[in-house]
Amino acid sequence: MVTVRVPASSANIGPGFDSLGIALSLYNTAEFELTDGGLEIIIKDDAPHIPLNENNYVYVGFKRVFDEAGETFDGVRISLISDIPVTRGLGSSSSSIVLGLMGANRILNDRFTKDELLRMAYDIEGHPDNVTPALMGGFTVAVPDNGRVVYSRTDVSLKLRFAAMIPEFYFQTRKSRGILPSFVTFRAAAFNVAHSALVAAAFSKGDYSLLKSAVKDRLHERLRFGKIKSGEYVTRCARRSGAICSYLSGAGPTILSIVDEDFEHFEEQMNNLIKTNLKDWRLVMLTADNEGATYI
Repeated sequence: MVTVRVPASSANIGPGFDSLGIALSLYNTAEFELTDGGLEIIIKDDAPHIPLNENNYVYVGFKRVFDEAGETFDGVRISLISDIPVTRGLGSSSSSIVLGLMGANRILNDRFTKDELLRMAYDIEGHPDNVTPALMGGFTVAVPDNGRVVYSRTDVSLKLRFAAMIPEFYFQTRKSRGILPSFVTFRAAAFNVAHSALVAAAFSKGDYSLLKSAVKDRLHERLRFGKIKSGEYVTRCARRSGAICSYLSGAGPTILSIVDEDFEHFEEQMNNLIKTNLKDWRLVMLTADNEGATYI
């Protein structure tokens, strides 16, 4: 039996659309065991919206590795513990894909390198911003290049806190992408290029104070916030409560705030806000995960 653990991830980090991401200390775990026939998926917790058939992303990733290796299997039993909320902008699909890739690769005696698994994950997911930190850990910058993913990763200080404000409602990535424009202005593109570079510099240097100016976007957040009830209000409150910065995590609807090591005041203020005005939201305080996908 093979057991794999994969972290959640927060993508875009404001201006870094489809390229920047960070791994977080919230996890999906799966056990894999080859059987004599058929697919069996067991959900070990009460996780809705997870398919139990061949459309399950864990199985899709698992089968992809066997296909690339030119190998076959009669059946597989996959037992899942899903702590990453689905369709909330925290990389649940990417985590699932990586679980399957890693599980199959270990069963095949590590036939492929992590970089090769990353290429497969990108092929399945369609963009590298979540799958790269899920697999590699830390803060990552990733771009597709001629069928592969070129990336840079950096460890993130464990003194930082990543405060995820997660609503009860969900926002499917497909629908979230559907509201984005086909064309943007040159000025907006230049703005995001500059601010994405500053985000990367902040994490690379460990100068997280730069994020206050860097995490600004003119390509996607304004349009997506229009579909998220109380989203802009949550963001303003998080900044007033002491966050270094706040942004829409991935396609949303989760709002992620980056908070320094003096995070107790922030946590108290936001929990008070939830009790009084935002009862359909919850706060989860996380750290960065610098390990990425691992066997346990």
